[in-house]
Amino acid sequence: MPLLGLYKEIVRRRYETTTRADEIHRVPCADGVRVAVKRFLPQPKTVQRKLPVLCVPGLGADSTNFDAPEPYGLAPWLAGQGFDTWAIDLRGTGLSKLPYRKWLGVTFDDFVGLDLVAAVSHLCSKTGAPGVMMVGHSMGGLALYAMLARQEGARLRAGVTLGSPLGFPQGWQAMPLLKPLRGLGDFAPGLHLGPLSQLVAPLALRFDSAAIRRFLVLDNVDTRMARRLMYRAAQSIPRGLMLQFREWIDRDAFRSADGELDYRARLAGCALPVLVVGAPHDGVARLDAVRRALPLLPHARFLLAGRDEGLSTDYGHIDLLFGRRAHQEVFPRVAEYLAEHDAIATSVRRLRVVGG
Repeated sequence: MPLLGLYKEIVRRRYETTTRADEIHRVPCADGVRVAVKRFLPQPKTVQRKLPVLCVPGLGADSTNFDAPEPYGLAPWLAGQGFDTWAIDLRGTGLSKLPYRKWLGVTFDDFVGLDLVAAVSHLCSKTGAPGVMMVGHSMGGLALYAMLARQEGARLRAGVTLGSPLGFPQGWQAMPLLKPLRGLGDFAPGLHLGPLSQLVAPLALRFDSAAIRRFLVLDNVDTRMARRLMYRAAQSIPRGLMLQFREWIDRDAFRSADGELDYRARLAGCALPVLVVGAPHDGVARLDAVRRALPLLPHARFLLAGRDEGLSTDYGHIDLLFGRRAHQEVFPRVAEYLAEHDAIATSVRRLRVVGG
C-alpha cells in the first residue's frame, strides 16, 4: 500500500491541473442538491456580449473538458471573446459531490430537469440577462436537446452541440471498450472510471488502436495534454445513468429513464437556433446520428469539422475540444455563431422594449 500511495502522489504531481475559473458558484436545485458552476468572466477590452454561455460536458466527464490549460479550454477562450462563460459540474461529477447512495440513482433526466434548469435560472439572475446560450459536448449536447423536448428551454436563445448523436445506430461499436462490461449493468453499482483513470493516466494513448480511434484521432491531439485531462476530467458513471445509456445503445433510442418521454420524437419542430457540429472520424457520435437533429430543428445549421469545410484535418469525437488546432479552427466557428445569435437576441429585446 505505501508503494501505491507513492505512485498516486507522483502521478498527481505530474498530471494535476488547476482551474482557470474566476468564480465558483454553488447552485441549489429543486431537490436540494447543489451543483458547482464555474464562471469565466469576459476579458476586458473585448466586445462585451449580452447573453451568458453555459458549457455542459459529456458522459463520464466534468467541467474540466471546458476548463483546460491554454491553448485549450473552450470556456476561458470564449471569455476572451467577450462572453460571460460558465461551465457546470453536473451532479456527482467534479465539484458537485453527492452521498454515495444518492449518486447511485442519478440519471440523465436529473441532469436536464434539475441541474440545468437551476443553472440557467442562476445565470439569468446573476447576469441580469433575459436568457442564455448553451454549448454541449457529446452528452452535453443531448442535454440541450432534452431541455427543448421537455419544454424547459424557454430561456435558451441559441445552442451549439459538438458531437452529439440522437441515438446509436452502430450499437456497441460506439463504445467498444465498454461492451465487455454490458452484462455487468444488472449487478454493478456503476462504472468507477474516475479512480481508474487516475491510475492508468500515465499509460493512456501510448498505443493506437481501433477502440481509441472511436474517440479521437491520435495524430490530432497532444497526447501528454490528453493524459493530464484524462487524470482530472474523467468521472465515474452511476448505475442509473449507466443503465439509461445501455438502453439507448441497445435500442438506438433517446428517451427518459422511465421510458415515458421520447426525447428524439419530442424534439421535432423546436424553434431554437442550434449549430450542430459533427466530425468525420467520430466513432461515438456517427455523422448519420448527429445529422438526425437537422430535419427536427427548423433553424438548425450544420458544421462538418473536417477538410471539406476548410479545416486542416478531419476531426474525431474528443478532438472537437482538444484537437491540436481546435482553438484556431473549431472554437472561432463556435464563437462566431454565438456572437451572431447574441446580437439577434439583444436586438429583438430592444425592439420589444421600444414597441412596448
